[in-house]
Amino acid sequence: MKKLLEGPAPVPACFAIAKVDERPFLSKHGLQLAVLSGLIGLALTGVARASDLTDLLQHTLDNPGIAASELQSQAAAEDVSAANLRYLGQANVFAGRYSYNTPRVIGVFTPGVTALPVPSSGDITQSGINYRLPVDVFGVIAAERKQAQAGSEIAQLLARQETLLRLHQSLAAYVRLQALAAQSEALRAEQKQLDVYANQVREEVKLGRTARLDLSLVQSELARLASQQMVFEGNQRAALAELKASANVTDPSISGTIVVPALQNADGQASLPIALAREQQTLADEAAQKARRSLLPSFGVDGQYASYDGSGIQRNVWTVGIDMSIPLDPAAMKSASASMLRARAAQEQSLAVQRDTLAQISTLEASYWAAVGNANALAAEVAHRQDVTTVERGKWQLGAGTMDELLYQERNLLDAQYALADSRAQGATAWSGMQILLGIPSAQYINLLEAKP
Repeated sequence: MKKLLEGPAPVPACFAIAKVDERPFLSKHGLQLAVLSGLIGLALTGVARASDLTDLLQHTLDNPGIAASELQSQAAAEDVSAANLRYLGQANVFAGRYSYNTPRVIGVFTPGVTALPVPSSGDITQSGINYRLPVDVFGVIAAERKQAQAGSEIAQLLARQETLLRLHQSLAAYVRLQALAAQSEALRAEQKQLDVYANQVREEVKLGRTARLDLSLVQSELARLASQQMVFEGNQRAALAELKASANVTDPSISGTIVVPALQNADGQASLPIALAREQQTLADEAAQKARRSLLPSFGVDGQYASYDGSGIQRNVWTVGIDMSIPLDPAAMKSASASMLRARAAQEQSLAVQRDTLAQISTLEASYWAAVGNANALAAEVAHRQDVTTVERGKWQLGAGTMDELLYQERNLLDAQYALADSRAQGATAWSGMQILLGIPSAQYINLLEAKP
């Protein structure tokens, strides 16, 4: 869970989701560039197709990890039913045919009651039923029942957690791809502009109006952007691999903008990790109670009905009674002591989880609002740097500015655009991490991502 929660920070309801990695991606290959161009076109037109993300998350719900956790939950529910049925006791049907070396009494011989001659046979068939009804005087079955119920609650919470983690995994990968689209658009625009500079500088060099130093500056900047293209390519493959693992999707449809729901108020004490820790404490407590009570005497009502057949003679007998059993098992005593220590450990662990979870919630809230403020500031900075770069381009065209200063401003603009995409991605990821901690239902998680502000 911790690994999946690590990554970008958070953003408000009006922000677009972007990638967490600060490095850009742009493939050199025509096909990949065509795909990215399509993504970029969506980003520029501001088209938001919530159904794309919704469909992706719906595919995620078919993840085999989610199916496995749900089956574990169903199995735990069956354990509860089995524990409840312990009160009904246990029946045992038996049957068999035996051949003896000498004739044996058919059924039961009772002196003074059994008619003479005593019926006997060397081949006897036996059949019947035994039944034992436990009398839970010291609450062993009750403790087992509560233990099974706690196990079922834990399995349900784990299934919900697994579902949210997989949804978070898909969302984080989707966000990275969206950021890559936005960042690669900025990269391609910068490459195009640098190509214009390079062509102009080449002409100036031929005419002897400028030094070759300006051309080498532009060429080195183009080489730097080319290396960033390779980084973006690797980042895209990694994001697609994540989507393949979580949603079994290899060719996702990426929208240009996604609305991130506003961060709701969080009740830390009602969060999923704390609820899980409490149920684990209950499970350990009931296991200790069962082990301790198992050392006390046990009582039960036993009954049996049997039929004996041999040599054409049939005898039927029945018995009923109450029994008591006193366990004398040193190993069971040590096991009970160990169970009590585990219960104490679970109690301490529950307190530790509460503190850690409250700290995680505070951290995610801080990340969310930091991303909100950072994205707002970066949006203003991008607009400012675009103006500065436009002015610097004009100065260079007029011979009033240097290529070094122009490229410096171009790099600042590109870095601001990258950072803006990252901040928006961090907002979406932090919001998603908060939903995992709060343990909201998967349907609500998807609906919140679809909702418009």
